[in-house]
Amino acid sequence: MRSYCLVAFLFTSLHADLTSDVLQKGNRLYEEGKAKTIQLYQESMNAKPLSEEAAKEYRIEKVWNNVSDELQDGAEYVDALNRAPDSAWFRKDKSDIQEDLNDLFEKIINGLIEDDLLVYRHKMDGLKKKISQTKNDILTYREKRIGAPVSSTIYTTKSDYDTKIKEAKNEIKILENEIRIIKERLRENFSKIGVNLSSGQIDVLLTRVDGDDIIQIALVMETLKHITAQIMQLMKESNEELKQAKKYYGMHQVLLELVVYIQQKYIDKSNRVYIPKIEHIISNSKSMIEDTKQLRDQEEESGRRAVYAKNIDALKLTLNVAQRYREDLIKARNNMIDAKKISLANLKLSKNTYATVSLSADLYTLISESQTMFEEVSRIQVPSIVPFENMQIRQKYMELTESLK
Repeated sequence: MRSYCLVAFLFTSLHADLTSDVLQKGNRLYEEGKAKTIQLYQESMNAKPLSEEAAKEYRIEKVWNNVSDELQDGAEYVDALNRAPDSAWFRKDKSDIQEDLNDLFEKIINGLIEDDLLVYRHKMDGLKKKISQTKNDILTYREKRIGAPVSSTIYTTKSDYDTKIKEAKNEIKILENEIRIIKERLRENFSKIGVNLSSGQIDVLLTRVDGDDIIQIALVMETLKHITAQIMQLMKESNEELKQAKKYYGMHQVLLELVVYIQQKYIDKSNRVYIPKIEHIISNSKSMIEDTKQLRDQEEESGRRAVYAKNIDALKLTLNVAQRYREDLIKARNNMIDAKKISLANLKLSKNTYATVSLSADLYTLISESQTMFEEVSRIQVPSIVPFENMQIRQKYMELTESLK
């Protein structure tokens, strides 16, 4: 028994010592971590934020580093495409090389704007989700408030729920303001490419099923102008060395091919996905209206007839908005077709000039002229966006957008 007590005492003492050591180490690590956090915070407070111009230059440099190798690879693909046979059994033909080039285009697009687009999507989705959750919290607080006591030291009172509801409403206002800031930044991005949109038009754009596509294209076009400027600078620094000049011009050629690629991609998506889906909704709405009218006419009880009449009105609203939605999508597609015609004409001229011109100075002039093309095409391919007349139409647009995804 003594030996057992001795062992127990030794074990308890050892455990106390170990616990003490662990606590001391834990406290030391905590204090070190706390000091490091304070230091990092102070450094971040003392660090001067980048100016808008410096931030822009940093972003362009980052984008250029992301895509410069791909642009050179693309120039080799374009050259191989021009020399490849239309069809072949034992070597790559034009369709094989075009497939490789399309894959490369996707990589370049991601390098150009993926971060911007993902940040925009992530922030918008996150803010909308928080607003929805907070609105649900408000409904829950109102339900619980009904059975809550007027005063209590233990339970949540009616006034406590009133405070919770007020705080939740204030949080929604803050979140909605953050969404407005994101919309303003989008509006500024469009303004940079010569497309001036109001906040109401931005609201419509964010509600449309093709909104992300249009924003992506706008970001690409705006970035391509800066990439072209980088290529022009490299051509200047090459001192008209022909081999280097041709390499840079080949990279520029890939940019023009890329513009045509993203335009055709949008046109195909509209023709194969967006427009057929909205036409299906229109067809179903028309069919439902006729079926509901028959049920209404067969019903003798006035109360049920009134409900059928309301259902018909709701279906007519859906049909009217869907028809407008279809018109908007068709106009946007047609705008893109017109923009693609300009891009193809510039691409054809560019190829012909490259084949006949050998002086880098002349190539430099041709590249500089493409800047005007980027701005012209950017303005054309953004659809005419009409702001919503009322919240009811906006809500119906959002419902239809979910159906089209």
